Amino acid sequence: MAFLGRNTPTPLLSEFMAQVDDTIVEAVCRHGTGGGHVNWSPHLRKFANMNIQVPHFRGGFGITPNEGSAISAFYSATCALVVWLGSHGGNKPAQDFADAWAPGLNLSSPNSWHAPLLQALSTSHALLLQDYGCVEWTSESVIECPRLWQSRLHSLLCRQV
Repeated sequence: MAFLGRNTPTPLLSEFMAQVDDTIVEAVCRHGTGGGHVNWSPHLRKFANMNIQVPHFRGGFGITPNEGSAISAFYSATCALVVWLGSHGGNKPAQDFADAWAPGLNLSSPNSWHAPLLQALSTSHALLLQDYGCVEWTSESVIECPRLWQSRLHSLLCRQV
């Protein structure tokens, strides 16, 4: 499932991933209640489904829903590829991977992308921002991030001494 989530554009998988999630939740409920969950109210069933997919540190069972995580897995893997291709494009003829993989496309300009995989990346980006509340990093936050983690690491190390 993780491989499919990373390598298949989200719209092609979302219905399938939702079915897999439902099957997993159903199996956990059936095993945990001995089948008694079939008599639960819809409200109680939704609560149980949510609790099964909530992370351990928040009191849930920690079974990650594939439907939501597949979007971020595809986005992350495809972004890494685009960044890698963009950093190797045009440097040397033997390393002109960007032109070989995406001929005639400017990988630094998402508005010009017409390849299906790159359009799926743009769609996933918009979906993550709109439906999942993700935010884009600005150049200031990229600069600030190492400082923030360095100060957090320093405070953790100082507490342990």
